[in-house]
Amino acid sequence: MLCTLTSLGAAVLLWRGYRRSRQRLLYWSALCFAIMAVSNGLLILDLVVLPDVYLLPWRSGVNQVALLVLIYGLIFESD
Repeated sequence: MLCTLTSLGAAVLLWRGYRRSRQRLLYWSALCFAIMAVSNGLLILDLVVLPDVYLLPWRSGVNQVALLVLIYGLIFESD
């Protein structure tokens, strides 16, 4: 639960930084952390709420999307 809240907090802070400075890398980082918060939410669902449902492939897919978003931002939006 704390990891979900931390990822969401980091995403909010990065988004606020992006709105102030318009640095595109902050945008991609905020998006990555927001997707990671979703992944952490899926972890809570997988282990606590729905222990009988196997959500590992979904969690892994969401994590891969988050990292691909960050890698895209690092490669194509760097100055």
